[in-house]
Amino acid sequence: MAIIKELSSHLADLIAAGEVVERPASVAKELVENAIDAGSNRITVEIENGGITYLRIADNGCGMAPEDAPVAFRRHATSKLRSEEDLAAIGTLGFRGEALAAISSVTRIDLFTRQREAIAGVHLHLEAGEIQVNEEAGCPEGTTIVVRDLFYNTPARMKFLKKDFTEAGYVLGVVQHAALSHPEIAFTLIRDGKQVFSTDGKGKLITPVFAVFGKEMTANMIEVPENEHNGLTVHGYIVKPHAGRANRSMQHFFVNGRYVKSRLMQAALEEAYRNAIITGKYPSGAIFLELPLSAVDVNVHPAKTEVKFSQEKPVFEAVYIACKNALAANDNTPQLEHKEKHTPREDNLTQEQQRFAVPRSEPAPAARSFAQPLQTQPVSKGEDAELEDFLVSVPPRTVRPVYMSAPPLGNFKPDPARAVGRVQLPSELKNTQEKVEPEADIAVLPAERPQTDEEAAELASDTASEDNLVNIPQSQTNPQKTAAEEPVYEPIDHGARVIGECFRTYIIAEDEDGLLLIDKHAAHERILFNKLRAETEMPQQQLLTPVVVELTGEEAAAVQTQLEDIRKAGFSIDPFGENSFAVRSVPAYLDSGDVQSVISELAEKAMNSRTTVPDRLDDLIHTVACKAAIKAGRATTMLELQNLCDRVLSDDNVRSCPHGRPTTVRLTKYELDKMFKRVNQ
Repeated sequence: MAIIKELSSHLADLIAAGEVVERPASVAKELVENAIDAGSNRITVEIENGGITYLRIADNGCGMAPEDAPVAFRRHATSKLRSEEDLAAIGTLGFRGEALAAISSVTRIDLFTRQREAIAGVHLHLEAGEIQVNEEAGCPEGTTIVVRDLFYNTPARMKFLKKDFTEAGYVLGVVQHAALSHPEIAFTLIRDGKQVFSTDGKGKLITPVFAVFGKEMTANMIEVPENEHNGLTVHGYIVKPHAGRANRSMQHFFVNGRYVKSRLMQAALEEAYRNAIITGKYPSGAIFLELPLSAVDVNVHPAKTEVKFSQEKPVFEAVYIACKNALAANDNTPQLEHKEKHTPREDNLTQEQQRFAVPRSEPAPAARSFAQPLQTQPVSKGEDAELEDFLVSVPPRTVRPVYMSAPPLGNFKPDPARAVGRVQLPSELKNTQEKVEPEADIAVLPAERPQTDEEAAELASDTASEDNLVNIPQSQTNPQKTAAEEPVYEPIDHGARVIGECFRTYIIAEDEDGLLLIDKHAAHERILFNKLRAETEMPQQQLLTPVVVELTGEEAAAVQTQLEDIRKAGFSIDPFGENSFAVRSVPAYLDSGDVQSVISELAEKAMNSRTTVPDRLDDLIHTVACKAAIKAGRATTMLELQNLCDRVLSDDNVRSCPHGRPTTVRLTKYELDKMFKRVNQ
């Protein structure tokens, strides 16, 4: 007896529906893509109960002829492919010819469609894939599809659906992706009778970006200008490093206008943020890649959310270079913003406040800036009023081109050739600073208070062991000054002047725009890290006597497997006994007293990554730079503070420590004036 039988057409349709239709969002995706392919410039999506009981997609596209409408619901029926050659260069979002057939097999559908300039349209009603009604009808130009009772004939599938609110969120995601990829189309989403999402369709990418990411995140985003590399074009918006999120849910990638999930593009984006974003945080943004149709295969997944590139390396390089240059071209210094629950109106100010009020003649600087000025079309007040108030043109920041190549694909370690220029460290500078005593009538800063003999001896020892890590070049001091005179600072191009220090940790500086707070340790750690990465051969210092480091058995085994990498980081280290290692030399910037703790930390990292990882050497350099950097809480002179401030502000690569924490934050003059009620708010 034969046991292999051909499936019925209905059962085959149900199986196909299982591949294409997982939830209401799957239906919305297929129908929205068809609406886009139809040449629409206005698409409305309406759902009830998360789209399970009611889902309507209306567009103003080309519509269908009466004879074509019934054929569209047959399997493998499409207007987008004609020959085998078309499969090699797919330029439409839909092409399989299975979506409508799969959707109709598990729902009840009403279709209303009319071609442009046609007198009448057509109405079809289908249940379980069978046409019940086919009649002429009056309807607007374009196509409207109403889908009711999803999975009504396959109740087993219903139990896998989530709550209505959750399913509605998935549908919202579909509309948001479509709006991002097609800013020239006006999208509207109505949920249970209430409009929850809309874009104006005027072609400006910032509009859907604002609608999708929200005001607060968009304020921390920078534009990725259109960048062409090897025939591939990349553009979009990405967040500043300090605005990273705890997950990747806000990473959106598009290839030739199609939303995709690409680990390759994800890796390229995150590589661009390497050593600039806090560990454990991930960048967000919308990245758009345009490449020849023949260079990408979109036919590798039933839902068309995954693609395959013919050559992965050019794609990685294009995304990496575009994002890296966008980050380098922007001032990524976080800004403090004064927020109040109640904003007083000008006519409610007291006479004293009005007398000292400063007219607001120009927009608040930088807190809401983008990398490039945004020229937006006028938008109507109402829903778009917030966006209109948000868009503030900011002069572009002129910088030199930075990155023209990407790290090797599959080995995401930055090329040393792209590292920052050689930074002269204090250990390379001759210490010619004279001790400067404050005048009798000048208040002594807390960081420079008189010390006891014990404190002075401890500080002298610490300073010697750290090799005067923030020494000042002689050009910044005036040897003709007496000990009672104030030091004179030479003019600096960035115009920042150190005015003090708080908690022996943060430098306080001012410039024409406001106040700057600089983390001493984080800034110096980054300077050292950049220096060490730029070195072709790590400078070392011999220890007078070898330091023997005792480790546990697991730690010793892990260190043994990564011994060569540890030596590349500047250590002369060899096994010394069963679980011990003898360290005879260390990086030139490391204090010999830190050898035990550094090797123990390296051992712990080696245990957590026993397999080869591309950024292992960077991790070792992280550890060395962190240990060698000036410590928070250590007393520092004003000249040393000014020198460190100069280095930080003159180097765009010192905006964050190697772990991603910001080195500098800004409090603008306008925010200060707001705090003290000196401006009209």
